[in-house]
Amino acid sequence: MRLPVIPVEGDEKWELLRKIIDKLETREAKKALARYKITPVNNAIKFLKIIILAMFFELEISYAVNEVNKRYELRKFLRIDGKVKLKSVYNFTSKFKAEQFINFVFSILNVNSKKRRKKLSLLILDWTDISLDLNPFRKRDLKNKPYKWGYSTKGFFLGMKMMILIDYKTLIPLFFHVYPANVHESRIYPPILEMLKRRGLIRFGDAIILDRGFYAYKNYLIGIRYGVVPLIIPREKFRLEKLKGMISYPLTVFNSKNVEKEKKRYRKLIKRLFEGLKKNLKSLRSIIEDVIKLGKEAYSMKQLHCYSFESVKKWCSTSVLLIGMTFEFGFREKKVIQKLSVW
Repeated sequence: MRLPVIPVEGDEKWELLRKIIDKLETREAKKALARYKITPVNNAIKFLKIIILAMFFELEISYAVNEVNKRYELRKFLRIDGKVKLKSVYNFTSKFKAEQFINFVFSILNVNSKKRRKKLSLLILDWTDISLDLNPFRKRDLKNKPYKWGYSTKGFFLGMKMMILIDYKTLIPLFFHVYPANVHESRIYPPILEMLKRRGLIRFGDAIILDRGFYAYKNYLIGIRYGVVPLIIPREKFRLEKLKGMISYPLTVFNSKNVEKEKKRYRKLIKRLFEGLKKNLKSLRSIIEDVIKLGKEAYSMKQLHCYSFESVKKWCSTSVLLIGMTFEFGFREKKVIQKLSVW
């Protein structure tokens, strides 16, 4: 028997949901929806409330719609007038492209705001498995399927992977990318850096902490070439002297008008890399594991009932929105995040 969804006054989880609903109804959110052509805006907000309710309490969308239609107090909490048709919610999610949702999400989270990007940033880049609700024991021909077999620390899984970038100070997600589960992190690292640079999410001098999955001597060099400090957690056989012998100035330095000035910039970058590799990077990086766990355990990203890149990206973008809003409302301490994950 399923439990009824009834708003509880004073409950922390319901209060957080109330703040998220308030945010969705702001002028800023409405302008973002209109900008990315997710219209009609009022209907979009209504359907997003239903989807967020379902994700918040790990419900099927059909059950969430049924509860909203059945309970006046729930409609009052969500500020929804009248009953909602399940078909309308599904039509809404299929009508728009994933890129529109993603742009809307990062617009709401102010990812590219000038205020956020005044100083050099410490960022954390990591990946997680996106397991799909598929029978792993059934024989499948995956040749033309978007989902593949992958491997994580928990073992083999069937689905996709998601790369996520967060700001270490605010914990706000700045970027995510869904890709095939059978692609290793060290292979996708260069294209990810290219995406981040193209979108203006990394600037010269920013530092990025990455786990051992990205480890390779050449990946330190690639990071330097992109003008960032690639703090990849080294493996046991790593030798700093070997890395020092491999580093050289990127060829772009010699195309600049002031070569000496560019050389000086890169020398500072390399110095910060060598200093950073001596720090306890594992401890600094550990917070992203809590962020990912929050998305999986609290915001329904654990096992998805989606089977295409488009649908997975749409679902993940809403989870990322909820993660970002949670941190924007001040829930940033490690113990608080861990508590939210087991609500």
